[in-house]
Amino acid sequence: MRVLRIHHRLTIFFTAALLLACIISPWLALGADWFATQWPELLSEPVSFNKAFTRAFMIAGVILFIAYHRNLNPAELTRLLNPGLYVGVRNFFTGWGLAVLSMVLLVAAMTATDVFTLYFRQSLTNGSSRFASAFSIGIFVGFLEEIFFRGILFLGIRETGHGLRAYMVANLVYAAVHFVKPGKEYFLEGVNLFAGFRHLITTFESFLDPVSLLPGMIGLFLIGVVLSYALARTGDLWLSIGLHAGWVLSLKILKLFGNFSRADLGWVFGAAEPKIVSGMATWIGVVLVGLAVSRITRRRSQAISLTQQRLDFLADSSGD
Repeated sequence: MRVLRIHHRLTIFFTAALLLACIISPWLALGADWFATQWPELLSEPVSFNKAFTRAFMIAGVILFIAYHRNLNPAELTRLLNPGLYVGVRNFFTGWGLAVLSMVLLVAAMTATDVFTLYFRQSLTNGSSRFASAFSIGIFVGFLEEIFFRGILFLGIRETGHGLRAYMVANLVYAAVHFVKPGKEYFLEGVNLFAGFRHLITTFESFLDPVSLLPGMIGLFLIGVVLSYALARTGDLWLSIGLHAGWVLSLKILKLFGNFSRADLGWVFGAAEPKIVSGMATWIGVVLVGLAVSRITRRRSQAISLTQQRLDFLADSSGD
């Protein structure tokens, strides 16, 4: 019997969670409406079906995780997250610094071309609070997405012996997921057992116009490739988590320091959504960050290659 790899098991897990959410979300929405009529002081506003489906997915995920968590916690992830305190901290802040520096240079270019106007828009107290919030969100998003897209999906495919396929498939999926979004907010009226499935289908409506998605897909794909490359070069997740967290932080706090001078940023800085990510200047910047990662991690990558060669030699010797 063939043993399923971790990325196969995780795909099954998320598919099962989505199907379970489709089934229970109509009942959860109806239950929320009933609760609002009985105790309006506790739930003063009606719950949209978007929120009901999100809560249903979270509930389904928790239930399935409790039931099958042993199959979703491979030892490989533990190794990727535990390279040692010094190495982990160094890699994280190296990635974070590279990401923030790249965004500073991008903002400087936008300011020089009158695309962005610099000024501090918030009070120092409010600005500090928003910075702390953006920093924590960046770490949270970077941590979760890097575990899934790089630690599980990318490495899972690469372990089958298909390095190029791993870079292509994992990062195309990573880019496409950013365009899976709920449709317009609406409220469920009466019992509709298929409302969850209908809602799930509407989250893919943006793909009906693939041309408009292309610039954003290219930018996100390049970002994913650099994050995967960072993992491959270091052998742990912390450099890619730092890069990811730094980019998320920078985008979150961008409007603390100014605002765009016009709605259309053009092809250089991103006319399509997501802005900045869809711009050619960002694509060039991401490639340059990849080159910097290659330079910074040269010694680390050589050490990983030597270690792998020793392991291969020992495995061949034991086989003989």
